[in-house]
Amino acid sequence: MAIGQILSNLWAAFVEVLRSMFKDPSVFWFLGPVLLFWLILEIYFSKYKKEELGWNTALGNGLSVFWILIVCIKYLFENHMANFEWQKFIALMVILVYAFFIIINSFSHKLKENVSFLLASPTITYYLSGVAILWTYGELKITIWVLIVLILCYVLVLIFELILKRLIKGKETSLGDTNFGKESEFKETDLNNQENNFGGGFGGNLGGGF
Repeated sequence: MAIGQILSNLWAAFVEVLRSMFKDPSVFWFLGPVLLFWLILEIYFSKYKKEELGWNTALGNGLSVFWILIVCIKYLFENHMANFEWQKFIALMVILVYAFFIIINSFSHKLKENVSFLLASPTITYYLSGVAILWTYGELKITIWVLIVLILCYVLVLIFELILKRLIKGKETSLGDTNFGKESEFKETDLNNQENNFGGGFGGNLGGGF
């Protein structure tokens, strides 16, 4: 296939993605809050660069995607399945399994933090949520060229995220590095050391115990 034909197909798919956002303006009642919350989180983590995602936030992101996917699947089955398409249903189920995996992993802490927080990052979860909404409510047709364009758009989102982090002047959180949302590092040895400092339990060097 000639380069010109490839570029033409990519452009047509890109126009189709944009058109799906405006076919029915009411889609922005659903898509708008997702984009707004996503932008707020991106600005927040760009401003407070030292803060990590945290297990609780990862869980919240997984639950948000799960809820959006349930609403989208519900839409396919409304009006006696008038909006149902197998391609859309399978695609939504794949993202739903992904969201369910994030939720389970956030509870179990099976994967390492850097991997878990990457999979549950706002960039990935909110982007997939937006795509799911366009597939469902925006009537975006799923083709190989549309999928390629969506991947390219995600790369552009990552570039925008890097630019945003450079433009926004970061600073430390006012509460310092609290590690809120992480697993506790409290160990049994710390408890034993505290007991030794008191003389081996109640009493100890203070009077021989009870």
